[in-house]
Amino acid sequence: MNALMAIGLLVILVLVIYLIDRVNTIEKETRQVLSNVQQQSTAPLTPLPFLGLSSKKLWDSMTGRSDTSLDPLALFDLQGPYQVVLSKHVEALYREGFKDSQRGMAGEPKNTRQITTSAGTVESWIPPAQASAIYQCGVQAAQTPEANWGPLRNALDEAGHYLYSKAQLDISSPLSEWLMPDDSGLKADATGTV
Repeated sequence: MNALMAIGLLVILVLVIYLIDRVNTIEKETRQVLSNVQQQSTAPLTPLPFLGLSSKKLWDSMTGRSDTSLDPLALFDLQGPYQVVLSKHVEALYREGFKDSQRGMAGEPKNTRQITTSAGTVESWIPPAQASAIYQCGVQAAQTPEANWGPLRNALDEAGHYLYSKAQLDISSPLSEWLMPDDSGLKADATGTV
């Protein structure tokens, strides 16, 4: 009888030790989960670049055709960074057309492009007609002597004016001034004579 009581007490003691160990393990795991939750809630929220907008949604928002209820002040603050995106997109299309023409190949340009800025990387979208016009200006500029670039400059400036005015951005100088610089103007400036 004493032996049975000793075995029973031993089983109860082992069971109590096992249960205490399980409770300690559960408590430790609960503390880790709570610590992780607190760290996530106290971590500063990093704003999404370009309000989380990209591609055509970004274009629509910047041209006033947004179907979402975005803060107008936030959109106004986005104009400066978006102007950088649009300028890089236009320049990339023109240069791509110019290089493709030099290589003897011409294709249909994509009107979307990944653009990297200090605010982050964003997919830019512009209307296909303007993307094609800018690309074709690059293609034709590579095939045309600089003295005959007048119509190409006009076409490039027209496409740029459309894009920038639609996006309500200020274009301080025509696109042709920085994408198709006039060598004679550069030489005159360098020598100090006009």
